[in-house]
Amino acid sequence: MKKLLGIVVFGLLLSGNAYAIKFSKCFTLESTIEGETRTNFNSAKFEDKYFQINENNSVSQVVIYSDQGIKDRDEATKKILIDEGINPDSMTAKKLYQTMYNLTFINEDYAEAELIKPIGVSKMKTTITFDFKKKTITRLKEFKKPSDIVYKFGYSSKMQCEFNSSTGSSDDVASSGSGFFINNKGYFVTNNHVVKGCKQSKITFKEEEVDAELIATDETLDLALLRAKVKPKDYLNISDEPPEKMQKVFVAGYPFGKGLSDDLKFTTGIISAVKGFADNSNQIQLDAAINAGNSGGPIVNEDGDLVAVAVSGLDKSQSEGIGFGIKASSVINFLEVNNAKYSSSSLINFGFGEKKLVKLMEASTVYTFCN
Repeated sequence: MKKLLGIVVFGLLLSGNAYAIKFSKCFTLESTIEGETRTNFNSAKFEDKYFQINENNSVSQVVIYSDQGIKDRDEATKKILIDEGINPDSMTAKKLYQTMYNLTFINEDYAEAELIKPIGVSKMKTTITFDFKKKTITRLKEFKKPSDIVYKFGYSSKMQCEFNSSTGSSDDVASSGSGFFINNKGYFVTNNHVVKGCKQSKITFKEEEVDAELIATDETLDLALLRAKVKPKDYLNISDEPPEKMQKVFVAGYPFGKGLSDDLKFTTGIISAVKGFADNSNQIQLDAAINAGNSGGPIVNEDGDLVAVAVSGLDKSQSEGIGFGIKASSVINFLEVNNAKYSSSSLINFGFGEKKLVKLMEASTVYTFCN
């Protein structure tokens, strides 16, 4: 497995699916809570589970529930809230559920992550462990009141799961993200952290997996240039205008890989600041949602011109609506240094309707992944 990179301070999350692990077809091997034992996984409760080990020493879990899964989950949560003396009527059922854990240990065979959060007047500590060789996940939930020395009660479960076929084996961990074409020769840009350490980069093009050749990288900017032997119908022009505060932008990409669906997804917002994290002048800050899997995806203006490349966001447990993108001017410098052909935004623009913008983004944005 690829070496884990360093901690990113202040909860900064790279938005790529680096070290993404998909566990599917999970079956509970043993589960005990207050004396009850369950040995069979009920497939009606879940559509799938996704666990992702990120480069910033965190683990995100995404569960996509079926309707029955939502009902069972909410009933269990309501019971906990009632026991804690909290009114459960304010709960809102959501099909997609995401949790973020702090990664405490990792090596080639084993990883452990921990989450501590308050529930009413109690605190819940959840520890999850990954055994990459045995393909199992063990989860331990422990509850205690602030005044208690020992935990009130615990819940432990172990799941036997299958790795995503794209990971090849339990020794391989897949990486994925987004990218965009810069010309009609198959050259595309993504983030360096999406492709770093990849044995073979690939893209999905016309529903087929196509190998991509790594041409150049810049670790400081976090950019990578690759080429696939394809001829895209369209590609993005790169804006030569400086970004402006309050400028409306659109983000395209594949958040959570293809776990939600293989359909290209869009979010929209404004440029909040023309400096990024830690006063990084190569970046912009925006309020459009940027999630894991958006890394390397295009951020465009209303004319469909590239204004930035999605790269990261602040931990959503500590912030809301704070994402970052690499400025188009930095992308231009990167491409020119590496002698890559691209097109600048047109001086004369007759405007883009929504349908035309969607069509452009569908043709020029790619899902990229590797082993």
